[in-house]
Amino acid sequence: MNELFYRHQMALMATRPLHGASARHADFDLPGHYADRIDAYRVRRGMSKYFAEPASATPPTIPPLPN
Repeated sequence: MNELFYRHQMALMATRPLHGASARHADFDLPGHYADRIDAYRVRRGMSKYFAEPASATPPTIPPLPN
């Protein structure tokens, strides 16, 4: 998962406006490709979109430590 996040961030940082011949060959959306792979990974594993569930109104109870 970290590898997908890393590659997605690198693709986002490398995105820049292209002109001329480079623009004609820039049809592929690399950041979008990695975003799709991240979403597919989450779905296969039953994870929520942001990996964290909403906070509950009541805090969890912590059992006392044994003596």
